[in-house]
Amino acid sequence: MAGAPPAGLAAMQPLAPPLILVVDDDVRTARRLAQLLREDGYAVEVAGDGSEAVDRLSRQPSPDVLITDIQLPFVDGAAVARRARALMPSVVVVFVTGYPELVHAEQGDPAAAPVVFTKPLDYEALRAELARRCSVTL
Repeated sequence: MAGAPPAGLAAMQPLAPPLILVVDDDVRTARRLAQLLREDGYAVEVAGDGSEAVDRLSRQPSPDVLITDIQLPFVDGAAVARRARALMPSVVVVFVTGYPELVHAEQGDPAAAPVVFTKPLDYEALRAELARRCSVTL
């Protein structure tokens, strides 16, 4: 077939970078975090509220990581995380919030427990956690 890569070459294609969905109603914060994540090699999409995030979760490709604030308009971050886990049990959930006491760990697999960072965000700590959880070196 003309134009198609040789069979062996298709297997050597680089893997797509992990897809991260950032959810925050503070547009400036969300855009800055998305920019830093893209600079680190991640694919990133941004949702400005919980309802938008829930809508996005129903489309492909599914995010590998959900980074969300807790207090969001329309649907709170905990509900967004529950929806993400219902659709994609292996999704990595990271809360970035000024109210860490509002995050309650789900019962069950400790590896699936959400990661919680307080605002202001320590990006280097988030970077290290994502590298560990995504099992990639960027």
